[in-house]
Amino acid sequence: MITDGWEDVMDGQAVGTLAMMALIRLARKAAQADDLPAMRRTAGEMLRQLRGGTAASSLLRADEAELDRLYDVAFPLTDPTDAADVLDAPWPTVTRQQALQRLLGEETSYEARLDPLVGPAADAGDVRLLRVIAFTPLGRIRDGSRALLLDALQAADALDDELVTHTTGFANLTRDLVGYGQPIVAAATGERFRPFWDDRLWQLISVRDVDWDRVPMAPTPRGLRFVLRGLDGTGNWRMDRHLGAAGLTPAERAELVGLLGREPVQRQERALTLRLAAGDARALLPLLGMAGAERLLDLIQHGQAVGRLVRNDRAAILAAAAEAGDANARRLLKLVPNDVVAAALGLRRGPVMTRVGKDSPTGIAAYGMLPPTDGESVLDRWAALRELHRRGMAFGAPDRRRQHASAIDVALEHLAQVGGYADAAALDAAGEAYSPTPVLPPLVVGAYTAAVGFDGAEPAIVATKNTRVLKTVPKAVREDPGYEALQGEHELLRGHTARLRGRLRGLIASGAPLPPAELARLRATGPGAALLPRLVWQDAGGRFGLLDEVDVAGPVAVAHPAALAAAGLLGRWQAEAVRQRLRQPVPQLFREWYAPTPPEAAGQSTRFTGRVIGGGAAARHLATRGWSLHDGARPYASKAFGGGTAVLHAATSGYWAAGDLGFLRLEFRDGDTAVPADRVPPRLFSEAMRELDLAAWAGRRSVGDYAQGRARARGDLLDAVLGGRADRITRHGDTVVVAGSRAVYRVHLGTDTVMIGDSGLPSDVSYLFGDAPHPALYDTVDGGDRPTTHLLTRILLLADDERITDPWTLTQLGLPSGPPQPCARCGQVHSR
Repeated sequence: MITDGWEDVMDGQAVGTLAMMALIRLARKAAQADDLPAMRRTAGEMLRQLRGGTAASSLLRADEAELDRLYDVAFPLTDPTDAADVLDAPWPTVTRQQALQRLLGEETSYEARLDPLVGPAADAGDVRLLRVIAFTPLGRIRDGSRALLLDALQAADALDDELVTHTTGFANLTRDLVGYGQPIVAAATGERFRPFWDDRLWQLISVRDVDWDRVPMAPTPRGLRFVLRGLDGTGNWRMDRHLGAAGLTPAERAELVGLLGREPVQRQERALTLRLAAGDARALLPLLGMAGAERLLDLIQHGQAVGRLVRNDRAAILAAAAEAGDANARRLLKLVPNDVVAAALGLRRGPVMTRVGKDSPTGIAAYGMLPPTDGESVLDRWAALRELHRRGMAFGAPDRRRQHASAIDVALEHLAQVGGYADAAALDAAGEAYSPTPVLPPLVVGAYTAAVGFDGAEPAIVATKNTRVLKTVPKAVREDPGYEALQGEHELLRGHTARLRGRLRGLIASGAPLPPAELARLRATGPGAALLPRLVWQDAGGRFGLLDEVDVAGPVAVAHPAALAAAGLLGRWQAEAVRQRLRQPVPQLFREWYAPTPPEAAGQSTRFTGRVIGGGAAARHLATRGWSLHDGARPYASKAFGGGTAVLHAATSGYWAAGDLGFLRLEFRDGDTAVPADRVPPRLFSEAMRELDLAAWAGRRSVGDYAQGRARARGDLLDAVLGGRADRITRHGDTVVVAGSRAVYRVHLGTDTVMIGDSGLPSDVSYLFGDAPHPALYDTVDGGDRPTTHLLTRILLLADDERITDPWTLTQLGLPSGPPQPCARCGQVHSR
């Protein structure tokens, strides 16, 4: 067997050698005829033979020397200092390689990296150099550099079919360009490669025996042919579902509806289920006689998500079901099951209870939405959910315990709607009055005493010894039989605290005031006493302060950062929070906030105009936050904020959740009258803009897209931490410039990119750099914001980069090892 394998290799090399000899003869003939295009084609084929493993690993010296001579004569190097002239050759002759070596300042030109040339060329808009770098055989560039190059050429309207075809030879890069995972190019650039990607996928699925392992499952294909292939069936249900959700243009969608109009009902229903993931299944409802059930279908889809539980709006479900009709609602739920929606309508009670008995998270969430039975009250159901919570504490796997606890939280949110309570926290207060949770006495084990309480704003089991609070619970206490009961009480307290945090988030967004009596009830609870003093409040007289600093004899509201900014107080409060190292229960002082730009103050908001995003992700984000999505010739989304309404106009491919969409403009209305943004309360404007910003970020399609409010909040935290004391760190909008001793760094607060020196390329910085939080930073909110802490730590470390001495870290940053060298003329260390 070894001999046979070796003979196969030798045969392959022999065939490759013969092919190379034939190509060398073609190169000679083309050179004699002065046919430069033929010489380019021949050079490309020879390089493919050499690099593709079908030819000998190298040329004979005589052949190599002859080819160098032929190509140096046909493509003479005229300016060795011009990068474009050096690289613009189809064959890597010795002359060219030596010129490139001098140009790059490298010791060897073997597999020269051309990445340093890409950034400056892109910044200068040097189309010729960018194209030459893309085609040259003299060096290589990373995928990130090639993506930057393609983006620059697309922006200059110079990304032609020749270059697109050449780039599709890099299969993995083409997949990423089209949109696999995080975007690496602008949406317009990725679209240039979409036809090539779809054609390649079609070839893979058009054979008789499809090799499923070779068929990429992302990104989703586009075109009616894929939908029809999935509808016909491929023998693999996962592949059918993938193909059946292919993106369609409005014309293709209309053609599909026309084709299905002549098909049996079973095939129409199959098409409906396949189009669910595409976001345009509602277009098929009239075919099935379910016109009017569109809103219900949207709620069924948006009310469930893979891997997480979603809070559903019971009133919206009941209204949509009434619009669809009872028969259509039942039929639709059979085709597209959703236990929570069914429970809201009083359906599937038996299966839901069976799921609850098996501790299914979905079943528990639906249980909260079921109407009470005869003799059962909402508060009885609350007590039953408390017992379910206790049962979930016994699960061995931590992930399962967390998932079970999340299901309980969602179920209580649903039950609060059934009972007419404002939220789950209000239901908790009523439930505790109806059936108080027993408070366990402290556990005494020898010299130790343990009880459930709070460590700051976090529920904890607190152990003491001789009135001294211990950092951890001693082993003797943990091994005591009574410790398990303390753990159960701790978990219940964590649930109550989490639901109070949910209410506080709602109070920040809505600005709804708390009456004195309700505030007093909350402060009397353990979670309320721990969480409420850590927020900034505003009393009826307009005064801002912590809870003990405002007038609580009247209603008070949780202050919004936009309102603090409008009063000129946000910076002061942020600085005070950092000074006190105040950790808040929910983001408030460093929450994303937005103020109207001058154009917005005069009329409509267009700050997102022109951005192309994924409609599916954006639609899910908006729908789960209470926005109503309206399809049609002029699609829009709307949501009531306070006494007004925010209206988002968009450009879609027919349906919000199908394909890409573009944000056109945002306007605010008071009834039917448009209202300038400067007449909208700062809190309401900020919250509407925040939800759009986060929706745009969820569906981002371009490499430069980021959440603007998140970048601003990070910058505010950095400013508060620095307190104006840093002389090396300068903030320019959402970019921070760090003048280090070794180099100048540019760190983007929104995209997390770090650029070093004059390079236009993001540096491939190891995640470990900045992994340990900087001492000047702390968690400003319970649970922390790990990405923000990580990024700001990097900025602070780079500001003191002379202290970075680890050779591996310096290599990752692309910096020279050793201490920075002082200037021979002035004695100072200059940054690169």
